[in-house]
Amino acid sequence: MKKLFLLLLPALALGAGSAHAQLQKGMKYWGATVNFSGEFSRDEVPAYDNEVNKTSRPAISPEAQLGWFVSDKVMLGVGLRYGLTYQKTAIKSSDFESRSLSQNLQLLPFIRRYFSMNDRWAIFIHGELGPNYSWSKVINKSIDTDKNDYWQYGLTVKPGVVYTFPNKKWSVEAYTNFLSLGFNYFPFPRDNGREITVSSGLNTNFPSYFSLRIARYIQPKN
Repeated sequence: MKKLFLLLLPALALGAGSAHAQLQKGMKYWGATVNFSGEFSRDEVPAYDNEVNKTSRPAISPEAQLGWFVSDKVMLGVGLRYGLTYQKTAIKSSDFESRSLSQNLQLLPFIRRYFSMNDRWAIFIHGELGPNYSWSKVINKSIDTDKNDYWQYGLTVKPGVVYTFPNKKWSVEAYTNFLSLGFNYFPFPRDNGREITVSSGLNTNFPSYFSLRIARYIQPKN
């Protein structure tokens, strides 16, 4: 499936004709999604006086986007993404317990270029650039609390597909993560240097190939 999509995507982009039938200048857009993940484990080690290790790591990341079409093929917009991860680790034999709460907030202006396939399907190229502020707190039992915060800045480019339902009111979008490309700039606090990283979505981790979101394309009032 991935190889077929890789082969078809350039052809679809080059062969696309007029803009998607539902897209036009002045149209408004909003999209939203929520990602959930989690890890829960319990390990018992009989050889060490029935030592029990417990770890839990739930995470949630909601995101919302607003956009405006400046032409029948190009949309400008802004996205807001929030992430929260909570982790708790406990070792019964040593009475050890650690809790951490990590959060981040991203403001992501973006631009999209659409290519029409028919009146229901279209593909797009999505580029976003913006800051990411992260902060965390770690509490270890009998040890002082550790707090940390930092800024970083990122640029991401990725293609996607949008399908509009027959009622023409709701759409489903899928970002093709395995074709994404990202750049991140991280200035260390207190003049401790800088770091630039490059990332790609090309990997074999399923189901990270696609990210789905519900969207609404609102026709302008005449």
